[in-house]
Amino acid sequence: MKLLLVEDDAKLGAVIQKLLNIEGFQADWAQDGKEALEFVRDNRLNAYDVIILDWMLPEISGIEICKILRDDSKYNYQGGIIFVTAKDSTEDCIAGLNAGADDYIVKPFQTGELIARVNAVSRRKTKPFIDDVYTKEAVTLDNTQNSIFYQDKKLSLSRKEFDLFRLLFINHGQVLPRATIFDKVWPDKLDTGPASLDSHIYMLRKKLKNFVPFINIKLIKNIGYTMEIGSND
Repeated sequence: MKLLLVEDDAKLGAVIQKLLNIEGFQADWAQDGKEALEFVRDNRLNAYDVIILDWMLPEISGIEICKILRDDSKYNYQGGIIFVTAKDSTEDCIAGLNAGADDYIVKPFQTGELIARVNAVSRRKTKPFIDDVYTKEAVTLDNTQNSIFYQDKKLSLSRKEFDLFRLLFINHGQVLPRATIFDKVWPDKLDTGPASLDSHIYMLRKKLKNFVPFINIKLIKNIGYTMEIGSND
């Protein structure tokens, strides 16, 4: 899961980012509002699943950032937003949620609570919109055809195979836990046992082997899967 932490306290931010990475998240860290908006803008095609947002920030407050991300078409952020703040009044909580946040945590907090809330918010959100035709690493995804194109060749996949490939491809280099893959590819929760996922991975690997040999789907034992992309020369 890809996260953005927005925290201006250097010591606290470093600690939280380290803990998030230890928990298996890919966590970027912005230390002020301007930098946070730049991170979101630069990562639109591979958008953050959840933003952990401090309220009290220099230059642009957290609540202003939240409103910009939700209302400005330049960002059009559809992922989760969790406020983390020392403000603990009911009025502040309501203001944060009305600004577009999905959850609200009061400092100080336990790491386990933050992780649980991140996972809960992520489950309620779908991956933000990407164009019908998306190209990266010389590979093109066509969402309208459930197909992949590479060097004038076309590979047609089943709907689930395509959704699985797209999720791993867009997040390549990141370890995706099984629970995250289930939530994104099987939102209806039907046919979502470990054997089903492993079967789809097996078939996807088989189809990709001769089509794009520089792409490898790797099992991370007891966690999930990651996609590795080598040289396409």
